[in-house]
Order: sequence, then C-alpha cells, then structure tokens
Amino acid sequence: MTLSLYIHYPFCTNLCSYCDFYKIRCNETMETAYFKALTTELALAADTIDPDNRVIETIYFGGGTPSLINLPLFENFLTSIRSHFTIKPGVEFTLEVNPESVDADRLNAFKELRVTRPVFGIQSFNTRLLKLLGRKHVLDDSFRAIYLTRALGFENFGIDMIFGLPRQTGKLLSDDLNQLIDLAPPHVSYYQLTVEHDTILEKKIVDGRLRLPANDLMAAMYLAINMELGQYNLHRYEISSFAKPGFECRHNMRYWEGGEYLGLGPSAHSFIDNRRFANKPDLKTYIDQISRGIRPLIFDTESIESRMAEAIMLGLRTTRGINRQDFRRRFKMPLKNAIDTQNLSICLHAGLIEAGKKYMRLTESGFPLADEIIQKLIK
Repeated sequence: MTLSLYIHYPFCTNLCSYCDFYKIRCNETMETAYFKALTTELALAADTIDPDNRVIETIYFGGGTPSLINLPLFENFLTSIRSHFTIKPGVEFTLEVNPESVDADRLNAFKELRVTRPVFGIQSFNTRLLKLLGRKHVLDDSFRAIYLTRALGFENFGIDMIFGLPRQTGKLLSDDLNQLIDLAPPHVSYYQLTVEHDTILEKKIVDGRLRLPANDLMAAMYLAINMELGQYNLHRYEISSFAKPGFECRHNMRYWEGGEYLGLGPSAHSFIDNRRFANKPDLKTYIDQISRGIRPLIFDTESIESRMAEAIMLGLRTTRGINRQDFRRRFKMPLKNAIDTQNLSICLHAGLIEAGKKYMRLTESGFPLADEIIQKLIK
C-alpha cells in the first residue's frame, strides 16, 4: 500500500482577490514555528500508520506560496520525511510556484532537493486581468520563470490558468492560449473561475463593480480551450486538466480515484483507512496543539451517501470515468445502486454518458455539461 503526502504551506506575500485557501502573510518567526510543528506532526502521523504502508508515491507542497519557503527549513523537513517514510523510486514531487518569487538559484535549489514538478500559478498573461485577481507577477516574470525551468533541466512542470474572469472576452482568452502554447508546458490546469464566499472578488461582484461573463461565453471559452490545447498534444484527462502523454498529475489522480493520502499543516485534509479528517485551519491553534503532542484534527461526519456522491462527481470529471469494481470495493455496493437510473437512461440515450462493464464515463458531448449531468445522476 502506498500513500500520497500533501503539505500545506500557508504563507503568502499578498492575498489574492479570488482565493479562499487558508493563508497568512509571510512571517519569519511564524515560519520557523510552523516547520517545528510540521516535523512533530509528521512523526505523530507516522506512528498511526502501519509501517508496511509508509511508502510515499507522490508529494505535493501547496499553499499559500510554497516557492517562498525557507530553504534550510525545507531541507531539514524533507530529511524528516525520509526518516519516517519510505520514498518510492520515481516519486512525483510537486511544488506550487508564483512566477515572481523565484530566480535561477531558487529553482536550482528546488531541483537539488528533488522537486520533480514545479507548478506555476500564472492564471493569465493579461496585465489587467492579473491586477483584477490581485496577482503580483507580470508577463515577463512568467516567461522568465518557465525559461529558467527548462534551462535547469526540469522535464516535468505545469502551468495553472483561469478562464471566465470578469472583463475577459473571447479575444483575451485567445491571447492567453497563444501565450500559453508558446511556452509548450507538458501539463496545464485550466480552471473556470469559482467565486468563493467571503473573498474580495465576491464582494466586488455582489456590489456590482464586476460582472462574470455570460454562460454561453463561458461554454464557448471551455470548448476553445479543449480544442486549442488538444491540437498541441495536451489531452484532457480531467475536466480542468490537460497533459502530454505520461505527464498527468499522479498526485491529483490519487484524489480522484479514491486513493489514500496524508495531509500535514493547517487546513490539510487526509484520507486514511477509509476515514476522512482534516487539520483545523488556524496556524496558531495548529502550532499550540502540536506542541502538546495533539494533532488538531476534525473528523468527517459525512454520510455514506455523501461520500458516494463525491466519488461519482470526482470520477466523472476524469476521462477515465468511474471504475465500477473500485466503487463496489469502497462502498460495498454496485455503482448502479447509487445512480438515478432514470436520468442515467436519459443521458445514455442522449449520448452524454457511456456505460461499459468496467467504467462509466462522460462522452465528449457530455463533458461541457458535466456539472448538470452529475447533479442529475446522484440520488
């Protein structure tokens, strides 16, 4: 049995207008205390896992802005991981990067520390849209970061983008796609903007200062992204994820397929032994409780029906679809018992779903309507 390891690094230099992840402004003293607590939590967590299962297949540092990380503290923590867990050969090691936060020396340090997959939060190549999102980087930062990444020999890297932004037109999306394709990344995550509660962006939309694109324009943007990236060998393998063959994100695939993962740091989620739990999203609480030998965990109280609904939703977002055998193993019942069969029949007849003996998946026609279809299929 193998695990994926997620570490939440909560520090940022500024707070983006659309982001609702747990984060705080950079603080050197707090970062030192955070890493001390993180190392302790790692040991506490390892003690709860069967030694035979302490094999790490993927590592993911998310945030926050992990590329700001204190390098000596980072190196010491990675040593601690290796002392408590076995790192599987060929491990995928992802670290999220803001383009303006790295230079050649920092990227090279990440490479020497065995990061295999930097992922750059570029979001857009348009200066006005970046400003609207509250991003600090500019176009030159993005191109410089990717140039350095290639020059240093990173074979695997990703770029994160967002579409459906206020004031974004079809022409601006086309410009973003052209710039993105020029960089030829092996992986792209292209997310439709989600307006999260209690963010700066939500307040501006509620106040009427900003307006989202119309639904038909959103749909046209998504189709354009799929067509354009597909022409350059970036094939969609999940509703928002595109990769050249062999460069799919193994860490995220583990989430979508119901694999086990351990989360460390404030707000990090875990799924171990068929139990879902998370750390409280507060750094001071996290540091205080960990210092007393207590992991600040909140255990999931969701019903089996809610968990099945999530598995259906995550599975149908991938081009592989839902594995019927895996679903039965996890939930002790066949997939058909968790699906609205009347609506399934309608979707099958309309050519939106294909249902084989091993998998059930969306068709190409179904993917643009994924949210509606999933809502209709879940009982």
